[in-house]
Amino acid sequence: MNSVVLIIFCFASTLAVRFSDQEHSAAESCTTSNCSPEDGCRCASSNSPLGSSQIIPQFISLTFEDAVTEDLYTTYWEPLLFNRTNPDGQRIGATFYVTHQYTSYERVNSLYNRGYEIATHSVTKTVLQDYWRAASEELLIQEFGGQKHIISKFANIPAEDIQGVRTPQLQLAGNRSIQAYKSSNLSYDSSWPTLHTNPLFPYTLDYLSTQQCTLGNECPTGSYKGFWILPIVDLVGDFGECNTLTSCKTSGTADEIAEWLVGEVEAIRQSTRVPITLLVDSSWFQVVVNSWQGFNKALNTLATYNDVYFVSQKQVVDYMKNPVPLAEFRTDVENRNAACNAVTCMLNKETDIRYMTSCIPCPIVYPWLGNPDGNA
Repeated sequence: MNSVVLIIFCFASTLAVRFSDQEHSAAESCTTSNCSPEDGCRCASSNSPLGSSQIIPQFISLTFEDAVTEDLYTTYWEPLLFNRTNPDGQRIGATFYVTHQYTSYERVNSLYNRGYEIATHSVTKTVLQDYWRAASEELLIQEFGGQKHIISKFANIPAEDIQGVRTPQLQLAGNRSIQAYKSSNLSYDSSWPTLHTNPLFPYTLDYLSTQQCTLGNECPTGSYKGFWILPIVDLVGDFGECNTLTSCKTSGTADEIAEWLVGEVEAIRQSTRVPITLLVDSSWFQVVVNSWQGFNKALNTLATYNDVYFVSQKQVVDYMKNPVPLAEFRTDVENRNAACNAVTCMLNKETDIRYMTSCIPCPIVYPWLGNPDGNA
């Protein structure tokens, strides 16, 4: 194990014990009598926000959770996304969960100005599941609130526009995670899978969630008024339930991959129409033959449907707050012009050197946990 990772992991375990007395008691059960959409509250449910009599849009959120590098930007994301529009003629949305190491904040700025949502995916993106499961509230604030600060500062985009969060490995630390998110002024989480047999619309944590905890980690049980959960509805891949395109292990020709993905969308579109969150990790494109071509073909097919809209996760939350029938829905598009005077920084990170492209003058050292400004 890398010594730095080991030190951080031990630090997380220690703080988890230290903050254990701050755990919330279980929230009250959520019912239609105590949770009203008019009050900004919604229980976990597979029922449409407009009832069965109204047809709603089928939302698909393409979500990317990699470092934003020049190679990924030009090789995959630009040809895949930039020239696509929704049925109303407006450009599509997507959400980028940005992790810190190796990220070009110049490219984050470009994605933001193109209208895509920027969200936080931690500073370290440590691969150890137990690191996230055992993390204290204080450490999680440093990871997710710290990365929100880094993104806002070095990509020169408004902090209030960074509202979403996803924890690496989808490993929630129960109530500590949600409390850390709220302390970091984040308003929704997209880290909680649900079985494909139990599809759920986004809901708030005002009251106790009934969503299953399927990954063996600790899921929230407290009450967090107005904080949204965007469930990740599992797909069914070649080897059963899966929640990322890589873990689905679906392979074949480009046509076969496209047919599989369109079929997964159709299963939901023809039933509950819950929003679909696709976790598109770049490793899938790199290790599975025909995956990028198949994914592109699937998007081309879905673009012919007049009721399928590709939107960011923030746009899904906004819709849930004010749902309208399909005939009345229009993609909300913002015109943005965040400045970026790009500079390449060569910075010390302990005994290593890290390069970082920033939209503002370089910090003194590489920004990291506990030092998101990169001060000496």
